Amino acid sequence: ELDSIWTRLSYHVWWPGQGNDPMYLANTNMNRIRNNYYENNYTPHMFTNGKDSGSNTTNWKNDPKNYLNKIGLHEISISGYQSGNDIAFNVTSSSIKNTASGQDIRLFIATVMDLVKYPNSPNGLIDHHNAVIEQIVGDEGKKMSFISGVNYTETFNWSIPTTWVNHSDITWDSDGLKVVAWIQNYTTKEIFQVSELNFD
Repeated sequence: ELDSIWTRLSYHVWWPGQGNDPMYLANTNMNRIRNNYYENNYTPHMFTNGKDSGSNTTNWKNDPKNYLNKIGLHEISISGYQSGNDIAFNVTSSSIKNTASGQDIRLFIATVMDLVKYPNSPNGLIDHHNAVIEQIVGDEGKKMSFISGVNYTETFNWSIPTTWVNHSDITWDSDGLKVVAWIQNYTTKEIFQVSELNFD
């Protein structure tokens, strides 16, 4: 079962409807930046490890299998705790080799809601999984220059924003909140390593 080892993130866009998707409107800047980074121009559209998997569900199932036997040179881990809508957590990342000169490697950290219900969705899709709420170190990530064997730790305190808490069109359970962190080659879009923390 790929879902047990594969991390999925969903960014929401402003088409084909009238740009009224509440998960898009809750953080328009992030969703636009991430959409444009992947040069996406239709939906649904999946990218696997930075590569285009299109909208074909066969590709969605098969493309991740190409990476199952890959051995990564980077490590990343998350630890923390949750109290209602508030979380506190640490992200620790490292590499077994130095970052090459001129290589654009970035750390991304996202808060994600496992399940969001949108009952009045114009296209009839009520259940939305793995919706990204916010990218904690910026929508374009944080540039990293790893030194072999050195651990880098980031510490965060974060609360579910009011754009989600007070939204009348969507419902969710704070128990479904998680943090996803990944290391990515910003030029090639290849993801070197990822970690996911579910607080429940």
